[in-house]
Amino acid sequence: MSVERESGKRDQVPYRPVRGELVADAERRCLGIAKGELAGAWSLRSLTGGVEWVVDAAYIRRTSRAERLIAGITLVNARSRGEIL
Repeated sequence: MSVERESGKRDQVPYRPVRGELVADAERRCLGIAKGELAGAWSLRSLTGGVEWVVDAAYIRRTSRAERLIAGITLVNARSRGEIL
């Protein structure tokens, strides 16, 4: 989504996810669960747990259907290995 200004310049409006939503981190090229926002940066956590990381809101984007499918398979595989409950 972009916003057109009076001068004709277009500025990108960052995507604002809902807490708990699966999002893509375009900077690190990975998926994460949105935990919260503070001062224009989002805290994300891996699907299978682990340490949270912080990413600038400009790098957050919606996940594609294929990325959501990959995330689901990742969770099923982690559960089958006993890594997560």
